[in-house]
Amino acid sequence: MLTTEKIYCQLCLARNPSGEEYCSRCGMRLMLISRPAALRFEEEELAARDEYLLARLSVLESRVEALSKEVARLRAELSALLTKRS
Repeated sequence: MLTTEKIYCQLCLARNPSGEEYCSRCGMRLMLISRPAALRFEEEELAARDEYLLARLSVLESRVEALSKEVARLRAELSALLTKRS
């Protein structure tokens, strides 16, 4: 069975492959603590929040595009009215 468990360095918090004795980033000897359960939940919450923010951003981008088109249309109408009056 292939394991993808990671060991987190207690000094710099870098993720290291399971079975490593020393941290690949700072060289600190790794403890056998793989990852606190609270950290797993935080990562899941952050991922869900990121998805929500990306969805909101897409909606806002669409709205800005629609408003830009409306402003361009109104500018053209105003320009036409001003040209008729001259």
